[in-house]
Amino acid sequence: MPSTPIRDAAGAAGYVLDAAQLAAAEHLEGLLHTLDAGPGHARRDVVPGAYLWGPVGRGKTWLLDRFHARAGGPRFHFHEFYRALHAEVWARTGTPDAMERALDALLGDSRVLCFDELHLHDAGDTMLLSRALRTLLGRGVTLVATSNYPPQGLLPDPLFHELAEPLVALLESSLDVLRVDGPVDYRELRAPGARPGSRGWRAGSALTPGPAGRLAEAGLVRPTADEAADVPLAGGRSVRALRASDGLVWFDFAGLCAAPVSALDLLSLAERFDRWVVSDVVPFADCRISTQQRFVNLVDVLYDRDLPLVLTAPGPLDEVLVVPAGRPAPPDLARATSRLRQLGQAARLARGGVG
Repeated sequence: MPSTPIRDAAGAAGYVLDAAQLAAAEHLEGLLHTLDAGPGHARRDVVPGAYLWGPVGRGKTWLLDRFHARAGGPRFHFHEFYRALHAEVWARTGTPDAMERALDALLGDSRVLCFDELHLHDAGDTMLLSRALRTLLGRGVTLVATSNYPPQGLLPDPLFHELAEPLVALLESSLDVLRVDGPVDYRELRAPGARPGSRGWRAGSALTPGPAGRLAEAGLVRPTADEAADVPLAGGRSVRALRASDGLVWFDFAGLCAAPVSALDLLSLAERFDRWVVSDVVPFADCRISTQQRFVNLVDVLYDRDLPLVLTAPGPLDEVLVVPAGRPAPPDLARATSRLRQLGQAARLARGGVG
């Protein structure tokens, strides 16, 4: 098999690509070749991008990152892109070319955009993103995106899905849709999470009740009442933290996830604090879906920024995060659960707890 950037990177990391990953890698490598084509090649002005979708843990982000390392250009997570786009458009309210100028500010003259986790569950997000992508694709920007959903699965709520139809049609006509759905969740194979020397997300822990010294083993001391602080949010709002100092923020699960905190608020907090503790996770059987969704958003934000998270929960996470049959669950709960299994002790918790 000939030497190619993405397959060479897999070999260097000790990975063996499965059939679905290999097909996606070959497609992305062909796209790189087209983008790299010089004046002597028959390169088209508009190069169709790619939309990689499939279940969690199948290597879509890894493939995207290997492509991005060669293609260059901006790379965004959806929450981050939406927050930045909203702010740039809002700053230009009342001007006829607000979207054009907002995209200029975010992307400059980039010809390639990488977009991780294109997941839409909000009608407003969908309408704004539709305008943005129509503008970008009209400029000839090549988009490569990942998602857990096929284009038709975006904004799945039947009450609002018709608002996504123009975006779906745009994606399907402008991008090659590739299903990355091998049989293995590779995050499961990389459990049990943190090892000595781990950094970032994998340095986090999921702790259940046990010896009194367990928090101390994680380098933590439970906050005292006088350490509680109101952490400012946009618009003059705030959220109560049990501790917020020296780059660490410690929240009670209910105090953060049952509060009116948006994904954009979580992004702002993640820019200010690089170590996180969320204690006393409430079983999802006892939570509203809005509370569950905020926790899923938190996992997405911290994972994407590779920030460590320590959780305390009353039992194994695979049990605590179960939504009873017949009740609605956050659409991206499976992805969050897969990511949480990478935390220290998470795999042992899933097999019945820690003594």
